Amino acid sequence: MLHRVMKKLFFALFLALYSLFGANAQITEEISESTRQIFINYKRRFENKSRVTGYRIQLFTGNKQSADRIRAQYLAQNFPYPVYMVFEMPNYKIQVGDFRDRIEAEGVRESLMGTFSGAFLVRTSITPYLKIANF
Repeated sequence: MLHRVMKKLFFALFLALYSLFGANAQITEEISESTRQIFINYKRRFENKSRVTGYRIQLFTGNKQSADRIRAQYLAQNFPYPVYMVFEMPNYKIQVGDFRDRIEAEGVRESLMGTFSGAFLVRTSITPYLKIANF
């Protein structure tokens, strides 16, 4: 009997505290202007995207350790094209860029041949994005 009374009393106390503090509580987030701008840019870049057929430049096919090394080598060169690590059993592939047409991809491939002599084009599904100047 005392146990039931204690449960009811505890529940009543919980409801009273919740109605005083919990029901009206609001969480506000403050973010810096630079962080806000990052989110806006991200949203602009990735909203309403669909995958289309295009081209990427494949730099490497092989094991994970070598793929990591090739990816790091590519990133160290500061090329402006995104790099992807694709796993297709049993190999890892390092692919670069999201090119809509073969001519653009071929031009970039030629510029990479000095560093990555085995680079070749692959036709694949890409995620195109708009290039926004002066942004």
